[in-house]
Amino acid sequence: MQTVTLKIKLLPPNKGKLEKMTRMLEIYRQACFWFLEQAEALNTTSRAHLNRETYRQACELFDLNRGTLQCAMLKALSVRRSYLSRKQRGKKASLPKFEKTVPVMVRQDCYSLHQLPSGTWVIKFPVSSGRSQIAVPLAASTYHAKRLQDLAGGSCRQGSVEIWRDKSGEWYAAISLVYETCLNEPCGVIGVDFGIVKLAVLSNNVFFDGRQVRWRKERWAERRKALQQAGRLSRVKKESGREQRWMRYINHCISKRIVEIAKTEGKAIALENLLGIRERTKGSKKFNRMMSGWNFRELASFIGYKAALAGVPVIYVDPKETSKTCPRCGNVSRYNRKTQGWFKCTRCGYQSDADRVGALNIAAKALDALGARL
Repeated sequence: MQTVTLKIKLLPPNKGKLEKMTRMLEIYRQACFWFLEQAEALNTTSRAHLNRETYRQACELFDLNRGTLQCAMLKALSVRRSYLSRKQRGKKASLPKFEKTVPVMVRQDCYSLHQLPSGTWVIKFPVSSGRSQIAVPLAASTYHAKRLQDLAGGSCRQGSVEIWRDKSGEWYAAISLVYETCLNEPCGVIGVDFGIVKLAVLSNNVFFDGRQVRWRKERWAERRKALQQAGRLSRVKKESGREQRWMRYINHCISKRIVEIAKTEGKAIALENLLGIRERTKGSKKFNRMMSGWNFRELASFIGYKAALAGVPVIYVDPKETSKTCPRCGNVSRYNRKTQGWFKCTRCGYQSDADRVGALNIAAKALDALGARL
């Protein structure tokens, strides 16, 4: 199974619906905090225990749909488990107070989606206890409409939805769609090496250049520095958000292309395990800033879920020594890569682009994991 989440803006509701939705947000926040206090008092992270001890009282205190109230309980337990986990690992942690607005989670069996004759999609969900619901139109894009048509056609099933209001007063819904996936049997592996000079390099000689991205990120960094020195902190946040959205778009484009290539060739995708990548790669101040602003994990996650939807298997391998190993003779030496961009084996003389060599070695490790032979 693969879950796809659609973040869709809600069209402005009328005054009556707006009041009900605003009230629902506040009651849900209060319910989350109350359940967290009860879990602390009972010293439990068990849903069954907390439900048994508090559910009847919660139904009397909070005017919420019963399914939504259960979601508030799960939210409180999730927060407490995360808090206890951080404490056990010796990390700094404090129990949240739910002082800010919390997105309201509505269970999959408590809301519905419909398409009007005009083509507009509408979401119906409960805002209080009982069976009454309100309907709010969605500002669905072409992509959103395509996914919602999958739901209407039975290609997927709906999961839960989260509803919230941002700082500007706009309302959003994050709708989860669950697809049943079936992975194809691969006839080979395409290795993918992530980087900064080249955003991604495939073992079949496909390169995604990163020069334009680096140039734009440097300009954004200079602009944010100037704005910060001028004391315009709100603009700094705005510029940072713009950069993140643009990078997310770039990652979507690259991941889509990589999955298309793998599907066309009938091959699996091999990715490096990115755990601890920033600790393994340290350099100059400029390089470290580029690394901190480079969301490799987001790109890998985009490849993962797009590949699952396309039936393309994804294999994760340990990237250790992949940049120093000769793909022809297996020689491992740091002298094989005297320059950043070029690889030359000190034993057999094999030469190639350094990132392509990394992609070849990632693919070879994935083949070994599959029990295959080159």
